[in-house]
Amino acid sequence: MKKLLATKHLMLTIMKITISQCLFFAIFSVIALGSPSKAQQILNREVSLKLNNVSLKVILLEIEKQSGVHFVYSNNSIHLDKEVSLEVNREALSIVLPKLLFPNQIRYEVIEEQIILKRNKEQSNVFPSEKEEAIIEEEKVSGKVVSEKGEALIGVNILIKGTTRGTVSDAEGKFSMVAKDGEVLVFSFIGFKKQEVNVSLKDVMQVVLKEDNEQLGEVVVIGSRSTVARTNVERPVPVDVISAKELQSTGQTELSQQVQFMSPSFNSAKNGINGVANYADPASLKGLSPDQMLVLIDGKRHHQFAALNNNVTVGKGTVVTDLNAVPSLALERMEILRDGAAAQYGSDAIAGIANLVLKKSVNNGSAQIQYGVTSEGDGGGYTAAINYGFSLGKKASLNLTGSYQDVKGTDRSDPYNPQPVAGGAYTGIYTNVKATDEAALKSRGYWGDGTYGSFRPTAYGSNAMKSGQVFYNLDIPLKIDWTLYSFGGFSQKDVFARAFLRTALPTSATSNVDLYPDGYVPELPGTSVDYSSFAGIKRKTFTGWNWDFSTGYGRNYLDQSAKNSSNASMGASSPRDFYIGRISFGQSLTEINASKTILGLWNTKSVNFAFGTQYRVDNFSLSAGDEASYLIGPLAASKNKTPGSQGRVGIDKADVKSVNRSNIGIYADVESDITNRLLVAAALRYENYSDFGSNISGKLASRIKITEDLSIRGSINKGFRAPLLQQIANAATTSTVQNGIIRSTKQLPSDDPRLKQIGIEDPKPETSWNYNLGITAKVGNSLLLTVDAYQIDITDRIIITENLNVNNIAALKNLFPNFQEITFFTNAINTGTKGIDVVASYKNSISPKSKFTASVALTVNKTEITKIKATPTALQQDTKAPVVLIDTVSRALIETSQPHTKVLVSLGYQVGKLSINFRSSYFGEVTAWEKPSGQNHRSQTFGGKNLFDASVVYSINKSLSITIGGNNFTNVYPDKVLSNYASYSNGQVPYTRNANQFGFNGAYYYGSLSIRL
Repeated sequence: MKKLLATKHLMLTIMKITISQCLFFAIFSVIALGSPSKAQQILNREVSLKLNNVSLKVILLEIEKQSGVHFVYSNNSIHLDKEVSLEVNREALSIVLPKLLFPNQIRYEVIEEQIILKRNKEQSNVFPSEKEEAIIEEEKVSGKVVSEKGEALIGVNILIKGTTRGTVSDAEGKFSMVAKDGEVLVFSFIGFKKQEVNVSLKDVMQVVLKEDNEQLGEVVVIGSRSTVARTNVERPVPVDVISAKELQSTGQTELSQQVQFMSPSFNSAKNGINGVANYADPASLKGLSPDQMLVLIDGKRHHQFAALNNNVTVGKGTVVTDLNAVPSLALERMEILRDGAAAQYGSDAIAGIANLVLKKSVNNGSAQIQYGVTSEGDGGGYTAAINYGFSLGKKASLNLTGSYQDVKGTDRSDPYNPQPVAGGAYTGIYTNVKATDEAALKSRGYWGDGTYGSFRPTAYGSNAMKSGQVFYNLDIPLKIDWTLYSFGGFSQKDVFARAFLRTALPTSATSNVDLYPDGYVPELPGTSVDYSSFAGIKRKTFTGWNWDFSTGYGRNYLDQSAKNSSNASMGASSPRDFYIGRISFGQSLTEINASKTILGLWNTKSVNFAFGTQYRVDNFSLSAGDEASYLIGPLAASKNKTPGSQGRVGIDKADVKSVNRSNIGIYADVESDITNRLLVAAALRYENYSDFGSNISGKLASRIKITEDLSIRGSINKGFRAPLLQQIANAATTSTVQNGIIRSTKQLPSDDPRLKQIGIEDPKPETSWNYNLGITAKVGNSLLLTVDAYQIDITDRIIITENLNVNNIAALKNLFPNFQEITFFTNAINTGTKGIDVVASYKNSISPKSKFTASVALTVNKTEITKIKATPTALQQDTKAPVVLIDTVSRALIETSQPHTKVLVSLGYQVGKLSINFRSSYFGEVTAWEKPSGQNHRSQTFGGKNLFDASVVYSINKSLSITIGGNNFTNVYPDKVLSNYASYSNGQVPYTRNANQFGFNGAYYYGSLSIRL
């Protein structure tokens, strides 16, 4: 029944999205179709003239100057030396041109920004010859741009050399424009060599662009709203551009892991048994938190994951954006902006931005299938994906991607050790008396061969997972100036995770010997559903403004269950399987963006103006689980048994809620090439939130070319991150029993009125100052080097507090009599991050059939807590011991849980049909802390490690290739947790959960087949 209701709810939501987008399309289609044509718009331009006894040519030149049009004509048929007089005051061209031209037997036709002049055929005495008339008609040059493989290239820039006149190729690679015989057309496109072609008006042109394997600076869109294309040497801020081909070459099967091994500042590692991190991998930039990196798809904000990461792992108390909901085959490239950009794109962009650019190609595609397995024989799985672009009519296009993945889990736990510390406490399955427990273990015959030497009760490793994704990218040109577009996707991921062993000790608070006489390991399956869709309309006006109107909606929800579990407080009446509940987050966006580049303004080379507004509505909701999943049963008081389902307690009906928040943002952006060497950019953004108020962000950036191939760049920006609804609205209740008394731990939402009474204010936005200074250098046509240093100072950083013991803090006893512990979000600390990124890439074609590539990417950074704010007086009052809001374990998660150093080295060699790739990845040391009961806090440092990958690709023909590879083929693992540490968990957790470098699955070998369609 619940699944049926969930399906109905999903269908209703999809219907709402579809209807709203259809209405949006309809509204703007009416606007588009009801607007004057471009020709009419040009003829509506006004001019003022007072010219006497001057040639027609002089008057036309003055009209060109005032109106921005360009007159095209043949000297063989149009003679402009006749002297005339003309006086008009703010008259439209539709009136001026007939007045000027018709008496002189000249007619005209408007094509784009150009006005074609022709002789009037009705005047027999001046009727041009058929040859002369043909000359005029043939000044319309047309053609098609393709790759060497014959694939149509979309969006190729085509300019008449030495002018600003030009066009771009359409969805079929075709173009049409006015040009004179003998002029030179310049064709340029990302990833291809620039080509110049002399205009020949006799034939339809077929232009073949060659791939530029030595192109060192891809042109990107993120970080700038200017229409001026810039390479890496020319950008004022650092951007990593990773092509889809490069992502897939890693052999990794999920996007976050692909980027992990391609971008030095990006960190994302697989987790073991670790709460919400089981279902969405934390991913971060520059060692900061996952929610301090903004994720965009095609430049539009992408919604975040629904659930809050509350476990003791990287990103504790934060919310991730699930990159793995997007298949890499759907991408053209990924752009990672390594600079703060809140002034341009809004909240969250403190560390930077990851922009996922979807494919738009038509009449071609690719398919890929890959199978891999670890050296231990587990973790086996396959990925199958297909992408194809369809032509819809003459100019419209639809690019579709489908992907499916089925991967088994891994297990890297050690054998269960009931006594990991010599002379220490013995913790058995059946009893804490060693001889009795070992005898029971053997006689019961439930756990393997009856000895602890081979007994692994749980599986600590990567989770088993099945997922499917479908993405689309739609482009529909309506008229010359109008284009409708839409993109989005749907993803469903089913994850099978496990919890830790619950023993059969009768005295254990979690045991239920009535149901599980040998103990049990709860299973935690979860389903994450993620979908989004955007629709918009773009227009380029005759005055050069680029307009973009769009609206969209995205949602993620996580359904969780607990199986093979128990509510110990219910005893024999407890179910074994529970529905835990649903956590959901939705986000709707409506935005308007406009930009225009003006050449030569104020004696500069160019100035780009941009402005826009965005209206956003967020929704966060909690839906209750089965009553038994949170019920306090009769054995809670009588036998100290823990209430709620084991492994994951259900969402209590008292915590059910649905919370909305809206905000509106307005920004302005200016970027100018003041000279050929000096670039300056500035941005300002104002945002107002319905719950906490307003914020202003700003940014300044500049680039100075020392030489054509050497530049200095830098930026300073003030950013912010608004507290997330998942943080301020989330509520969770868990219960334990001590000495027959039921005690609950409560995560309080920020609107709980009792927090104000202990001096805790609502969380306010984090604010940041980000400073960047870098050098870019291009050496010849093969080597590119960038070095960027940065400092990020964050004030009022939002954290989740430690669990505060109500009985030990006087101010809490009367306010929270039913709780043993409370926790909440607050602005408790300031942090400072310093680092440097170095990226060097080398590309060289050794011969027409062979090429060599190499790259080195290094990042070194360090984050420190620079200030811990004083505990509010009202909270500390009448309590002698300091009330600590953040302790050593949580501090380490911020300061030392991610590698301070990361080095990526890549080598590639291609000869003929064979390609060989080698990659080395170094992950620096990390440090984790633990706080064992009754002991001092202690730490362990895990040393840096080097991983080596290799792959061989053989192209059977132009359409088919096979790849065989090995990742971490030397089988490197992180250092193990010391067995005498509490976090070793009797061998269940041999690799720390409190820090993460690169996962712990060891070597992985794979083979793949790629097909070009």
